[in-house]
Amino acid sequence: MWWWNALPNGRHACFFNVWAGRTLSKDRFRTRLRAGLTQAFHALERGEVTARIAARLPLTEVAEAMRPAESGTVTGKVVLIPEA
Repeated sequence: MWWWNALPNGRHACFFNVWAGRTLSKDRFRTRLRAGLTQAFHALERGEVTARIAARLPLTEVAEAMRPAESGTVTGKVVLIPEA
């Protein structure tokens, strides 16, 4: 990750571990988790966090969606969309 953050393209990366601190007391863990997830969702709303999506398919085509996901040939996620 250090190499990625050192690139001159202005991008940077960090990890968000949902389970970090789970050995703390239940209340402290929940407080930290709530604060961390709030920060992550606000970053998502501001467009600071992006996801590469390889394909969007209707939920009825779940078998078709599994093929590229399992093949390892796609860059990004395969998203299933529920039909209205």
